[in-house]
Order: sequence, then structure tokens, then C-alpha cells
Amino acid sequence: MKNSFWIPSRYVWLIMFAALSVSAMAQATLIDPPLVVEGENLDTVMVAEWLVTNGTDNPMTLTVQRNVIQTVDLMNLPYVSGGEGAYERFCWGGTCYPYGTSSSANSLALTLQPSDTTGINAFGAEDWLISDYYPNGQAGATALEYCFSAFEVEAGPPVCHTVLFCAGAEEGECVLSVGEVQEVSLGALAPNPVVGISGITYVAPAGGELHILDLTGRTLKKVRLAPGQGSVWLDGQEFSPGTYLYALESEGRIGQVRKFSVSR
Repeated sequence: MKNSFWIPSRYVWLIMFAALSVSAMAQATLIDPPLVVEGENLDTVMVAEWLVTNGTDNPMTLTVQRNVIQTVDLMNLPYVSGGEGAYERFCWGGTCYPYGTSSSANSLALTLQPSDTTGINAFGAEDWLISDYYPNGQAGATALEYCFSAFEVEAGPPVCHTVLFCAGAEEGECVLSVGEVQEVSLGALAPNPVVGISGITYVAPAGGELHILDLTGRTLKKVRLAPGQGSVWLDGQEFSPGTYLYALESEGRIGQVRKFSVSR
């Protein structure tokens, strides 16, 4: 006979109320937002874009807040026309805001009916979120977070997403600089434990490979490293929760091994 559990009726009502409250929350659902956009520091613009949908049973009116998580060494922010450094802007609800704007206008908030998804509006304008990043010659990584908030009284907390723009990068790499570096070194992965995307800095004058290994020493992933100083980005979704190792191999020798963990 299977074990059975009795739950007092007052707790059943509390559980049902909590479930209904969660389902009634006005929160946006993001559709396939990109995690990393790679390009070169001489690119005119690097673009990240994604759709937003209303998965609730009620209309939802959304605004967007842009937060700067990290920047390259020289960022034109607050934006000055013609100034040096990388700069950015975003478009939402068919409106492209001025460079350096941190939030959309309440008067231009986008209303979605139940099951509606952003797209082309009646005037032919693009309603989805478009994030434009202009490296303007600056190599390195800039992380921008976009938070979608609903006006409704029953709105839940904002739904946020962070995009990493890696300028001067090859596949899996973001080259920060290529100077006259002499010593091979491997930085600490941060943040650690890895939940989303974490970065590792390195110095390797001759280039090399980053090895991701399990605790038995089996190689799970390799990332080619460009000569010089740079960063590698790891996506925690590629690994099961647990503990792993990462090592820098350069000129046939593995010089440093470090430990990291992945959690959900």
C-alpha cells in the first residue's frame, strides 16, 4: 500500500490561491533572446533582437528598462554626439530611442492582447526588442540587460535578459587586446558557480586552447584562444549541474588548472 499524505483544507486553499496568483501575474515571455553577439571592433553595428509574447489571459502593457552590467574600457555613456568610445541604443514598440537612453517612454508603452506576440505593427514599424551596439573601434565585452515591466496592478516582477556583445571576437572568444604580453596566465572564472554565462580571462602570447574537463580528466569542450589577452565565455546550459575543471594549454603545455561548478 502506497504512503498517503493528508493536507489540511486551509493549506489546500492557500496552495490553490498561490497557484492562481502566479498564473494571473502580468509578465512578459521572451522568445529566444540571444545570449552573446560576436563581431569585430571595426563593425559598424552589432544587433541583438528578439520577440516578446503575452502568455497570460489578460492584456499586458509593457515598458523596457536598459541596464548596463559591464562595458569596454571606453564607453560613450552618457552619450555625447561624436564622442569616443562604444555606444548603444534600443528600439521597442516601433520606436528607436536616442543613443544612451536607459528606458522606454511610458506614453509609448506597447500593449499586447492575450497570446499576442510583438512583430510588425499596423504602420509597418518593428515592435520587437532591437538592441544596437556600436563598437566604434573598441575591442572587448559589453553586457546590457533589458527588463520588461508590465503596468497592470497584478503585474509580477520585471522579466530581465542580459546580452553580451563581444567585439573583436572569434567563435567563443572575445579578444580584449593583443599587446606585448610575456607570461601565460589564466584568470578565475566569474561568476562561479555558473548559472548563465560566465567569463574567463587569459593571457597567452602564442595563443592556445582552453580545455573544459570533468573530474576524471576527460575533456568535454575545447575553445581556441587567440594570441594575446582575451576572455572566453562559458554557457552553463551546456553542462549538467556539478563540478568541473578548466585548463589553459599553450605551446603544447598545460600550465594552470582551475575548478568551477555549474548550478541551476
